[in-house]
Amino acid sequence: MDEIKIAEAVFRIFRERRQGCVDYMLNGNVKSMEHYRELMGNLECLNHVEQELKSLLDKQEQSND
Repeated sequence: MDEIKIAEAVFRIFRERRQGCVDYMLNGNVKSMEHYRELMGNLECLNHVEQELKSLLDKQEQSND
């Protein structure tokens, strides 16, 4: 059960960070194209790591069945 609580906390952090980046961009705070690319890279990284974690959790769940 502890793994589930940890995963939920990590997913919540991912959502909050992702929303923070999106809000930052939507509010017109992007200062340059380089800054925009950095923010988009952050979003891409968050999405990638989240998908990897979901995949690992799915594999663990299947092996427990």
